[in-house]
Amino acid sequence: MSFLFIATLAACGGEETKPVEPPKVEEVKPVEPPPAPTPPPSAPAPTGPYTPDEFAAKAIEAAKAAGADTKPNPKAGDAAAIAAGKAQYEKCTTCHGASGAGDGIAGAALPQKPAQFTWNERWDATSVGTKQWIIMNGVSGTSMAPLGLSEDQAWEVLAYIDGELRKK
Repeated sequence: MSFLFIATLAACGGEETKPVEPPKVEEVKPVEPPPAPTPPPSAPAPTGPYTPDEFAAKAIEAAKAAGADTKPNPKAGDAAAIAAGKAQYEKCTTCHGASGAGDGIAGAALPQKPAQFTWNERWDATSVGTKQWIIMNGVSGTSMAPLGLSEDQAWEVLAYIDGELRKK
């Protein structure tokens, strides 16, 4: 019987084979993305010559075409109109801010930043009639939509902005 065992071993090659271990694979570590870039600091308040952007320029041209740029504010200096304008201005604070600096909570999220009534050069470069026309008609291409105010209410808002808000 030992002969049979030796013959069997000889037929198999005579050696016992061990299972082959697969090659070791190094553990792949996930690559962490680089940290997000720090956003640039907020732009400082504009200074220097006011140049309207394309949306403002188109609105100013439309106001001129409608003859609005030469109109004076019939409510300027009227205490009752200023008080009424202050109440109407509440609709504007979400974008333009309580101080008129264009820093309202919704204004901060807009791609086209709201007008800053505190930017004297910009404010002074636009006629009061044009401002009233913009309040009434909005500025196409921006979030400044017509507010649904009457002409008198729009003049009152401007009387408040000029007579009280900008004097602070």
